[in-house]
Amino acid sequence: MGSMFRSEEVALVQLLLPTGSAYNCVSQLGELGLVEFRDLNESVSAFQRRFVVDVRRCEELEKTF
Repeated sequence: MGSMFRSEEVALVQLLLPTGSAYNCVSQLGELGLVEFRDLNESVSAFQRRFVVDVRRCEELEKTF
């Protein structure tokens, strides 16, 4: 990861990704450790987000295992 004091040049970008490939793209970027993510939907609660159904499905599968 870069300097903690951000003396390096940075750029603010917005990625618009198809739902099918978004997880892989975000995962790869996160593993590089060169990006910082900002939540653009801060006013939306966790239970109102699009992915909450998927999270609940995963929780149910986890309970099953």
